[in-house]
Amino acid sequence: MGLAVFFLLGILILLVSGALLITGIVLIAAGINDKKAGKKGKKTSIGIGMASIPLLLVLYIAGRYVLYNASVKCIADEWRYKPFFMPRNAVIGSSEMLRELLESVDDEDEDMIYREFSENVRDDRHFDDTVEEFLDDIERLNADLDPDDFLTDYGKSVHLEGDTKTILSGYIYSAEIDGETYYCYVRICITNYGDMDDVGLQQFIVCTEDKMDELYEIIDDGDDDIYLKVL
Repeated sequence: MGLAVFFLLGILILLVSGALLITGIVLIAAGINDKKAGKKGKKTSIGIGMASIPLLLVLYIAGRYVLYNASVKCIADEWRYKPFFMPRNAVIGSSEMLRELLESVDDEDEDMIYREFSENVRDDRHFDDTVEEFLDDIERLNADLDPDDFLTDYGKSVHLEGDTKTILSGYIYSAEIDGETYYCYVRICITNYGDMDDVGLQQFIVCTEDKMDELYEIIDDGDDDIYLKVL
């Protein structure tokens, strides 16, 4: 329903902008003809004013689009710097985030992993050490965590307790690799109207099947002190 209203509003804005532009051009032309006929040509000024409205709107949208693309470096940034169009929802966004995370792990790209996390998590003085420890633990798993193996579906949604100001989502993805089942848990905050520094990845946990009870215990307890972990 919300998406339909968004598109209808966009179409309405385009129609109104087009009407203003066309009317403005017509008035400008009429004003020029009036001047040639010795009249004051007030229509030209009115036409310029009407035509400038959609042109200024286009420039504003283009500026926002350029600024948005310059700011967005990862999936979490899409929720931090909301564009005019709808950002990815939690289901698709968490899947794409998992792809970026696993690719970053494979490339040992600490900066990308770092950026996906919320500002509040990154401000923790122990977080940098956590990233290095996580990459070392992943390497010790000696398994190729290919995102395509995990993203055969949109994962299993996990119920998380939030509040009226916060939208939290958690998803568990699984894949069988070399006869062993591996799980990836992603917890994200899409919106926090009380604290925008909370938006982004909050937890990324990797484990094997024998550690699933421990993973669910962390989820159920709402343990916010664990950011990156291999169980």
